[in-house]
Amino acid sequence: MDRQPLFDNAKFAAVALVVCAHTWMPLLAADRLVGAVVLTVAAFAMPVFITLCGYFARPRPGRPQVDGARLIAQLVVPYLVFQVLYNVVGMALERKLEPIPLLEPRWLTWFLLSLLLWRLSVPLWTALRHPLPVAVLIALGSGALHAFPAELALGRTLGFLPWFVLGLVLRPGHFELLRRQAVRRLAPFGLLLTLAAVWAAHPFLLDSGWLEYTGTAAQLKVGYPVWLAVRVVLGLLSLLAAASFLALLPDRRLGWTSLGAASLYVYLLHGLPLKALQASGVYHARVLRHAWTALPLYGAFALALAVLLALPVTVRLTRPLVQPPVERLLRQPGVLHREA
Repeated sequence: MDRQPLFDNAKFAAVALVVCAHTWMPLLAADRLVGAVVLTVAAFAMPVFITLCGYFARPRPGRPQVDGARLIAQLVVPYLVFQVLYNVVGMALERKLEPIPLLEPRWLTWFLLSLLLWRLSVPLWTALRHPLPVAVLIALGSGALHAFPAELALGRTLGFLPWFVLGLVLRPGHFELLRRQAVRRLAPFGLLLTLAAVWAAHPFLLDSGWLEYTGTAAQLKVGYPVWLAVRVVLGLLSLLAAASFLALLPDRRLGWTSLGAASLYVYLLHGLPLKALQASGVYHARVLRHAWTALPLYGAFALALAVLLALPVTVRLTRPLVQPPVERLLRQPGVLHREA
């Protein structure tokens, strides 16, 4: 199947904005404009990335709904590698030694574990007549739990589930709707509306558990009706921002389109330099804690980092980490060369 430029553009743009959000995140409460931008980006960047994962996980003729070999090669083994790596780096930075819990994701590894669970559940969603409303109800109902356990990244797995299922139910025609001129002209206003709403709600959303899907109503110290109302509003804003973002993306091949094929490399690897950046103490510099310095300087750093991690030379050097050589364990040796 030929690669479509729109999807590669979307994957790289989304993961680059995830890197930006993670780079700006330590300044969430330092400056209201920075915080509003961070929360706006967080509202749609990861959802777009997850929706595209769902879109490419759709059952196709000649391919099983659940391909065990692909899941082992592309998710299970990389999860174990990065779970150990991030725990070792974390212990080094924190200067303490502790056991490595394999089912409690550290830093960015939650995504691999959640994606594994979503991919395993594909046959369940394809068997339902209306899978998306069911996924939404599950996500909204999860807030009534007393607390999300650390195992299996349950909060994020359930919270982001509707985005994955949305990808499963989307068809090419839905993306064609976003290419219409009327939609593209209105798209900037969709992003501005999301930014304005987040700006107004900024003090309430300072707990990152709202947009990172890591807190139940009890954990976020609000009643369940309030949690439900906020989650619904944030979900609608995220959907508006995600559609606007996709509508604005070019659907032709550009100089950076090929970088989209390395989006998982960018996602998994960017946490290491960001942890080093945080440990350096640079975020305490007063001059870098204002919107007019933090947004462009940290943003430029994050975008440069995303490009660097997606370059072919970086992919070649880090392939043993992101795509470990496990062919001898598999019955399908060529599985590593297929797109996730």
